Amino acid sequence: MDSFIIEKYGHVALLQLTAAEKRNLLTPDIALQIAAAVHQLSLDNELKVLCVMGTERAFCAGADLEVLQHAADGDGTELKQLYQAFSQVADSPLLTIALVNGPAVGAGMNLAMVCDIRLASKEAWFDSRFFQLALHPGGGHGWLLPQLIGWQQAMAMLFCGEKLSADQAWQYGLVKEVLAADQLLPRALAMTADLATVPTALVRQTKSSMRQLLHCKEHSQAVEFEYQQQFYSLQQDAARQAIAALQHKLATKS
Repeated sequence: MDSFIIEKYGHVALLQLTAAEKRNLLTPDIALQIAAAVHQLSLDNELKVLCVMGTERAFCAGADLEVLQHAADGDGTELKQLYQAFSQVADSPLLTIALVNGPAVGAGMNLAMVCDIRLASKEAWFDSRFFQLALHPGGGHGWLLPQLIGWQQAMAMLFCGEKLSADQAWQYGLVKEVLAADQLLPRALAMTADLATVPTALVRQTKSSMRQLLHCKEHSQAVEFEYQQQFYSLQQDAARQAIAALQHKLATKS
């Protein structure tokens, strides 16, 4: 694809946007291509992690303005197609990590926010920007943002046009770490190295469970739900072998 490339590092896949001359802007076609690629990656049983990264000057500068102008005269289909890029990442069974190497704006900020973990370069910054275009937030932006940074700061970004630098994003919990740009991918690979020995099915089952646990209203509900999931994993060969190995290791130390 001209707009992105995919590379694999063992159990980790990297989807890197490559339309640097356009600051990795999203169009309906690009969004659908990304969605299809992310779905295809989910079918690879060797993969456990998906990293999403921009290139050169930007992570993703949002939606192409020409597309937005054209979409205004349509039936809304193009707008929904734009959403597919980050919606598919949000629904991925893989652990998802945004490597925010530069500005993440509007829809590009959505692409970062839907990931499970965000690492940012020192050059990164975050900008909702919808009101500057006289647009209502879209793609779940107004739902995600308050959950990640709190109501007050989300309102300041959406209504007052405040931007967050990488360091500010770290302070508000939007990103886990701030690193040099060339350290983003190495850090993601190091963070997830131990997943190489964890069964793929367990990684994906736990990712699904974490989402479902968000809907539990009481601790007792979570306990009952996790009982079912944990008991199933306990019966698998991987757990039996890991437990036996640890028992043997402890026995030899005593």
